[in-house]
Amino acid sequence: MFTVQRRSPVVSTTDSGACFYDTAAASTLQSYQYRIGGRYFPASPVQCSIVLGGAISNGAAEAYVELEKALNIVGDYRLSTGVNSTRWGVPLAAAALTIGVQASAHSEWDYAAAITTVLLGAPFWFKVEQPGVTTVGNGFCANVGSACYSSAVSLETSNGLEISGLNAEEQSDISFSCNWAVAQAAFALEVYSYYDAMMVLKENNVVELIQ
Repeated sequence: MFTVQRRSPVVSTTDSGACFYDTAAASTLQSYQYRIGGRYFPASPVQCSIVLGGAISNGAAEAYVELEKALNIVGDYRLSTGVNSTRWGVPLAAAALTIGVQASAHSEWDYAAAITTVLLGAPFWFKVEQPGVTTVGNGFCANVGSACYSSAVSLETSNGLEISGLNAEEQSDISFSCNWAVAQAAFALEVYSYYDAMMVLKENNVVELIQ
């Protein structure tokens, strides 16, 4: 299962694919956990702040490992990815940045800005412009892509070919519990679930569909 925080509604002047780690100033996602029926996944909350209940991000390293488990890419160095420390687990910037007609402190400009320094986990940005020209929208490229973050959990119980995972039919409900240091902006939390439907072939060619 994957949970992301995005703008709602989408703003046409920014990257609509940006998935935010935090949308409040001087804040961080502290922890998250899924509850399915009477069980918790993972067993302990995923810690995303330096100290319990703190407001400084630890870079969401533990959350990234959970995402790797959900995508089954743990330790697979054959794959390359655009996820790095400038995009993953990045909190709101210390100051708003104006590009075009919109000012925002969110990481949603997709390589139009670069990080100058970081204060208590919050980055400072500057625009990349053509020297001597006040307009943006040129071919120069900075080093900060749009934010990408997902609170993921893997429900698989093995990596084999046998049937594994969670039988959702036997669970009463599924809930996502998360804690931020500061109340978030009016953005939307979107939850995506990957599931399989199984067909059982019985006697006399009777097929039973299990969803």
